[in-house]
Amino acid sequence: MFERDLAAATFLEGVARKRWTFVTVSWPFALFAIIAGDGEIFHLRMNLEGYPAALPTGGLWDLGTDAILGADRWPKGDAAFSSVFRRDWQGATALYFPLDRVALNGHHDWPSNYPHLRWHQEKGFVQYLGEAHRLLNSRGYHGI
Repeated sequence: MFERDLAAATFLEGVARKRWTFVTVSWPFALFAIIAGDGEIFHLRMNLEGYPAALPTGGLWDLGTDAILGADRWPKGDAAFSSVFRRDWQGATALYFPLDRVALNGHHDWPSNYPHLRWHQEKGFVQYLGEAHRLLNSRGYHGI
């Protein structure tokens, strides 16, 4: 299913539009590069265990150290942006929004409160990448 979704038009469109690209996979972890509005590249390491039935979970990753992105390179932003890209939550291993399986745990009201962020298995991990890209290209993003 993962390979099918890498070849899907929605993923390839994001690549063609320079929104993101696939870097590597070491199952169940896949690494993607997401391009922010200021041209900064952020790497998102997604845990796809149980995919596609299970939602992914993921956090920002440093390719150089092969570890969670350091605080000095973490994206900054307004309150709405910072509520998703939280370095102080779950050891920065997951984004805090309804498309992340770790964040969704304990927030059973999120799918009804945020229907546009409800997981759709048929859309796959592109749904997660798309929302991360949207945030990194929003007015709320203020750079590093």
